[in-house]
Amino acid sequence: MTHDNFQRLHREYFENRILSAHPVEVVAMLFQAALENLADAIRHLKSGDRLARARSVTRAEQAIQELLIALDHSVDPAFSRRSADLYRFAIGRIAAGHAEQSERAFTEAITVLRPLAEAWTELKTRTCDEPARPDSTAEASKTPEPTVSDAYAGYRSGAAMAGSRDWSL
Repeated sequence: MTHDNFQRLHREYFENRILSAHPVEVVAMLFQAALENLADAIRHLKSGDRLARARSVTRAEQAIQELLIALDHSVDPAFSRRSADLYRFAIGRIAAGHAEQSERAFTEAITVLRPLAEAWTELKTRTCDEPARPDSTAEASKTPEPTVSDAYAGYRSGAAMAGSRDWSL
């Protein structure tokens, strides 16, 4: 298999994974992509590989732009506004880190994004990684658990967030 074929198959797999993922999982994946690419940008900054750093910076910025675009300001305007401000700050620090060759600016972006990524990963774990439900006969004998409304249901409408972008490393 050629390198180009491998990359194409990897990109197709990743696109299918995103398109079939729960919206909370997509958000967690975007944060992970941003953080991994920022770590790579720092590594490339230290090694002096400007082209690789530029690719990593671009991917990190694109992941955060997707998060920004995905905000639904009609669901919770205050939350959306605060999130947008944090995303814009991170993008600004990434741009400064790239332009000024500043590890500190990249690290500031990571410092803002990491707690958000951890929160979304925890939400993904609770939302998407629930253990399989017991069979219906055992379920009928138990007291039903209270249900929690899905506060993020409003983020599910519209087109897929990731489209055909390449978030892979």
